[in-house]
Amino acid sequence: MMKLEIQGLSKVGMVRTNNEDMISLGGVLLRDDALSFPIQLDDESQFHLLVADGMGGHEYGERASEGLLEHLCECFKQGLFRAESFEDDLRFQVRAFSERLNLQASAEGQQLPMGCTLTGVVWSQGKAYLLNAGDSRTYRFRNGILRQLSSDETLRAITGNPNDSKGLVNCIGGGCEGRLHVEDITERLSEGDLLLVCSDGLTDMVPDEDIEKVLSEAEDPADDLYAMACRNGGEDNVSIIIARFLEE
Repeated sequence: MMKLEIQGLSKVGMVRTNNEDMISLGGVLLRDDALSFPIQLDDESQFHLLVADGMGGHEYGERASEGLLEHLCECFKQGLFRAESFEDDLRFQVRAFSERLNLQASAEGQQLPMGCTLTGVVWSQGKAYLLNAGDSRTYRFRNGILRQLSSDETLRAITGNPNDSKGLVNCIGGGCEGRLHVEDITERLSEGDLLLVCSDGLTDMVPDEDIEKVLSEAEDPADDLYAMACRNGGEDNVSIIIARFLEE
């Protein structure tokens, strides 16, 4: 049995007029809202914490992020992610949805086709899986140290040159194939850890060392991180999920 204490929020920020992010807390979809609750998971549980960030500068990013999370929630509900082929089934469903988005964007004549990123963790059959496509991030916080588990799929990250564009080289929809990275991270998580899943509206505004400090000191870290992102400019939508692994 594993106990999690979860905080989640998705808000517009200080500059944008609409929120193109969406989060899913085990199937509860949130946009322009916040929610906190505890949950217990056992080896039979299937649960997820996911952030989808609609691509800024493209059309209808909010449709892409919402549609992707609705699609994945429906797949979970219908039992389409089988134990014997869990990772492959996830990749297949995300790629299929990416193709659907691209076809829809083409049919509507979108010049910059709608798309989104995806990151987070899924628990199934006693294992924890990291999901990632794009530049939203999943972190582990342990013993005061913040470590990024996901990898940014941007030109800048690939070249290692901070002067290069931050443009995405992979996403869901957006004219891309929709490659989903899936990794078993069960052995990298333990009691006392904290997971942070967030959109780049947080990480572009708040350096990792400041995130680390807030997670070390704050009683309500999700709210405090959002407030810090807004104080630093709040140039994008901000979505944050925090899950604390409680001791048995």
